[in-house]
Amino acid sequence: MSEEMVSIIDFSDNINDAEPPEPLPTGDYMATIQKCEVKMSQRDTRYCAVSFYISVDEFPADYPVENAPDGKIIIYRRVGLEDTQQSRFMLRRFCEAIGAPMSTQIDVNDWVGLEAQVTVEHDTYEDVTREQITRVNSA
Repeated sequence: MSEEMVSIIDFSDNINDAEPPEPLPTGDYMATIQKCEVKMSQRDTRYCAVSFYISVDEFPADYPVENAPDGKIIIYRRVGLEDTQQSRFMLRRFCEAIGAPMSTQIDVNDWVGLEAQVTVEHDTYEDVTREQITRVNSA
């Protein structure tokens, strides 16, 4: 017997008053890969959406932990998977940074649990400032 999904959701505060959380400050952070998903871009090219987890322990001392009490997950969507010279070279650099094995066949699931240093910068989308990973470097 399956459980019925509840339709009424209670929140601690009125969502009319909801403000965007303060983004993680720009800088370099150690991060762990939690998930990797192969996707198709709007231009019909394959890429991997890599979910990097940044632990609360990595947050600057003055960053309000209540903004992300369980840490932050930032998705990096710049890992091209096309079989072109440029894409293979960029994939090589990404694999070197995360310490992943390389050959003629790649299983992106092997990346889960690997660590790297990520550079976080800010981007504004629909008037909301948010974090984005702009670079992945060796741990």
